[in-house]
Amino acid sequence: MTLSLRTRLLLTHGLVVVAVATALTLLALQAERRWLLQLHGTALERAAVAVAGDVQEAQAFATIASRADSTYALRVSLIARDGRVLADSRVPLAQLDDHSDRPEVVAAFGGRTGRSLRMSRSTRVEYVYVAVPARGPGPVAVVRVAEPVDAVRATHAPSLRDSLLAAMGVILAGFALLFGLSGRFAGRVHALERVARGIGREGLAPRAAEVPADDLGRLGRVLNEMEREMRLRVEALQRERDDRERILAHMSDGVALVDGAGRVVHVNHRLAALLGAARPAEPGTLFQAFARVPDLDELLEAARSEARTVERELRLWSPRAQVLRVTATPLGGPAPAPVLLVLHDLTESERLQRLRQDFVANVSHELRTPLTSLRGYAETLAEGGLEDVEHRERFVHIIRDQAVRLQALVEDLLSLAELERPDVTLRRERFDLRAAAERQVAALREAARVADTPLELVSGGSVWVEGDRVQLEQAMANLLDNAVKYTERGRVTVRLGADDAFAWFEVRDTGPGIPAEDQPRVFERFYRVDKARSREKGGTGLGLSIVKHAIQLHAGEVSLESTPGEGSTFSFRIPLRAVAAVR
Repeated sequence: MTLSLRTRLLLTHGLVVVAVATALTLLALQAERRWLLQLHGTALERAAVAVAGDVQEAQAFATIASRADSTYALRVSLIARDGRVLADSRVPLAQLDDHSDRPEVVAAFGGRTGRSLRMSRSTRVEYVYVAVPARGPGPVAVVRVAEPVDAVRATHAPSLRDSLLAAMGVILAGFALLFGLSGRFAGRVHALERVARGIGREGLAPRAAEVPADDLGRLGRVLNEMEREMRLRVEALQRERDDRERILAHMSDGVALVDGAGRVVHVNHRLAALLGAARPAEPGTLFQAFARVPDLDELLEAARSEARTVERELRLWSPRAQVLRVTATPLGGPAPAPVLLVLHDLTESERLQRLRQDFVANVSHELRTPLTSLRGYAETLAEGGLEDVEHRERFVHIIRDQAVRLQALVEDLLSLAELERPDVTLRRERFDLRAAAERQVAALREAARVADTPLELVSGGSVWVEGDRVQLEQAMANLLDNAVKYTERGRVTVRLGADDAFAWFEVRDTGPGIPAEDQPRVFERFYRVDKARSREKGGTGLGLSIVKHAIQLHAGEVSLESTPGEGSTFSFRIPLRAVAAVR
């Protein structure tokens, strides 16, 4: 059983108080006893001197001793020069031997007052003896008086009782004082203990008392300084941890730290997303159970066994098809070493590479037909076709049409390249979208008349927007041009307006419509639903892609609704006030 601090302090200091009080009481009692013996000795000396003044007046020594005993209540002995006891008031002379060797008698023989505290040889009683020399020529040389020590003790008993009571009172008062002081001291120590336990825990630790400025007060001040310093360091570490977590959480690469036992130490959100997990794995989770990709386990093991960075390209098919460049770097230390795993997503890079390749192939394909026609008809003319009056004019018209087609293709490519530039900026201005739509409808009115396709702009109020006039007019022109070209029977209707914070524009035709399987791809570059018919109409395959990019730059969206055999509706929505588009 462990005693409390208060109990140990009380017992320890209580024992000291008891020991000191006992020692002081004993010393006081001894001093008082010596004082009483001195006092009694003085009284005995006076009585002995008085008896010595009367002892030479008569020879009835026994009578003198008895009378003196009655007067002073003391044992009186008259001793001759040779040590014989001439008379004793309480002991028969037959029981007494030679007293010449008694210490007090020896001193009296020498002319001094002799005192002694000892056990009587004759009576076996402890006495206080006082002997004085007798004056005169008589046979009595020494007068000795004695008082039993028990009589002295009886006198001393009340004082002893009072001393013991006082000692007990001092001890009890000391214990009461120690009880309070030890409780206060233990309370301060426990308060410091609570402060020390609170240091390092979450939340504000209680402050330690710094007064009074004793050792515990100085310890409290040191604890407060330590708590403040530790709090500052913990806050700095938390900031560093939070910054590190934010950096890792927003990295485009997946990062995982796996210990030597194959358990997760840390995983960021990006790695979890790449592996199709809902959230990062908790520390201590087996990485193999979390990732479920055997190739990653092999890569980790290879990095540990070879003690070097291992890099490999992996293709994952779950949760989606993606290409990853995986780097595993052992971090050193006792084997098996922890490994830092970094996953870099190459899926978008590969997609863009395929897009570039497809784009080059499409551009090459689109250029090959007009260039072949230009070269063929030019060579025909150069090799004698100029003399063919019947056909040369047709050849020249074909060359001109193919050149116009090339020019349109180049212009669309330049427009698309401009829209796809990372640093492209909008030349913002406030203008009426309906007025811009009226200009585009007017520009295509003649082409619609030639195609026998009624073109109607539904009337309405002004629609003021803030944006790039040139890009939005080009988008409207492309939508109108497509509708007029591909609507052989029926009509084209244009509507626009505004609702809440957005403006909208739509072109509805009654053309052949677009099959459902082709609708998601009509805004891709060079994608044609009917390739032969598109080239026949002079399309470049880039018009709708230009529309999509222009509207996206305005933080808007394009949409298509089409039913085969009934027609199509192309539309876009843009904010009334230009906002930064997310690229």
